[in-house]
Amino acid sequence: MKMTIIFIILNFFSFCFSFAQEGKLSPAQSESKSKKLSILGVPQEVLDICENFFYKIIDNKIEKAFDDLIGNSPLKKKTDEIQRLMSELKRAVNLYGQIRSFEPINSEIVTESFIRVRYLTYHTDFPMRWVLTFYKSPKLGWIVVNIRFDDLSEFFFKED
Repeated sequence: MKMTIIFIILNFFSFCFSFAQEGKLSPAQSESKSKKLSILGVPQEVLDICENFFYKIIDNKIEKAFDDLIGNSPLKKKTDEIQRLMSELKRAVNLYGQIRSFEPINSEIVTESFIRVRYLTYHTDFPMRWVLTFYKSPKLGWIVVNIRFDDLSEFFFKED
């Protein structure tokens, strides 16, 4: 009887570890993470925008990633700021390595039309924190209104 239980436990862990991988999140993993945030009230459209953004960065399409993320947002007019963000990201990639994967960490919902989502990106050498704020414009739909990232990922933990 004890041997059967041990065998079942070992098979379970073997099954779980067989799905562990480095690199991008699989579509199933991304879908699972998206559903988790959707339960918290973040619209799937916002999650899709974020995922597309990070996948493009992983594919080293930084300019395209920012162009698509910004879309019709008024941030598009702040070309100097966007150029600065792209330069900082390129510098971060040089310091910490390429982004290998990402995952949503948490969100804040001020109203149904104003949401902040936090992500963690996993680079070769160090994680980074991303904060993306979205507004649901009556005219434009979901648009990003603020983009921040830094290497202060330890702030995801609460101080005692």
